[in-house]
Amino acid sequence: MTLPNLSTLTHLAVAEGCGGTTMALQYTRDILLDGGRAIWICERAPDPTRFTQLFEGVNVTLLSKLHLLTCGENISNGIDDARKLSDRLLPQIIVIDDWTPRTGHADVLAIDAIEKLQKSINGKCPILLTSSLYGDASGKNQWKVRGENKISKFGFQTWLLTIKQSGLQKRILTINEINHEFLLNDEGFTKI
Repeated sequence: MTLPNLSTLTHLAVAEGCGGTTMALQYTRDILLDGGRAIWICERAPDPTRFTQLFEGVNVTLLSKLHLLTCGENISNGIDDARKLSDRLLPQIIVIDDWTPRTGHADVLAIDAIEKLQKSINGKCPILLTSSLYGDASGKNQWKVRGENKISKFGFQTWLLTIKQSGLQKRILTINEINHEFLLNDEGFTKI
């Protein structure tokens, strides 16, 4: 079984080392293999070894439809550039990888840029955000999601990706409080 269908606006919040970028790359790969176009915004390019593993079966013509925007620490500028580019390219997915810093609050400028992008796209293609989960110090919940309250106002649905306690490569993807189990390997995620 393949990955679950993305909602139009998906926020994938990921525990450290769970493979959030890998999952986003797998969604992107599947869209490219279907002949679609993708825009990928990130602080720094994905790990080249992992990228090569996941995109090994994608020919160069299809791979040329992946538009990678590395923007350093200024993610809001990258999101604005993606919004302008999407008007011309008509992508089938837009991914914003690690849109929040790993510590502190979500960047207000990034939140504003995401809202503008969401309004500009207006449901024409999925937008997938990834961010890092962090432990809830209050003890109320196991995890907290940075920026969740702000982007949920724009319609983003938050999914959680965590490690399953019984196995190193086993992952749990929680969508609407329903757990889906996956195995993470060189080709990406496969349903258990």
